[in-house]
Amino acid sequence: MRISHRQWTRYLADVGLPMLAYLLSVLGSALFAQRMPPGPWRMLVAALPVPAIAWLAYAEWKRLRRRDELRQRIELEAMTIGFGVSFAVVVALVFLDLHGGVNIPLHVAAFVMAACWIGAQIWVRARYRYGWLQSDRDEPS
Repeated sequence: MRISHRQWTRYLADVGLPMLAYLLSVLGSALFAQRMPPGPWRMLVAALPVPAIAWLAYAEWKRLRRRDELRQRIELEAMTIGFGVSFAVVVALVFLDLHGGVNIPLHVAAFVMAACWIGAQIWVRARYRYGWLQSDRDEPS
């Protein structure tokens, strides 16, 4: 399936600014936090992406609310499965770390969660035989 110009334009209109804010805040945070001395200002700079993440989540939530009921069900099921699996994996890694089995840095949790969410999306969509762009064709402009 090919993404149409209308679909791409609609997606950019919905999440373009929040995504740009997120990318810029991550870049700014990464560049400036490492150059600052430890302390409260460094922590604030390190937390710079948090408002952009909230804005991006809100934009995605608004997009989800416009979807049909089947698409909402698919998204909810994928999020539930992704969260459940990623929580179990992160907790297992924490216990392994606590008991000296492995030494795992905290940022690995974000990658585990992302991988589980993507895997759940693929699995649920395959189960429902629902393509990535299927509901976008019928979405109102």
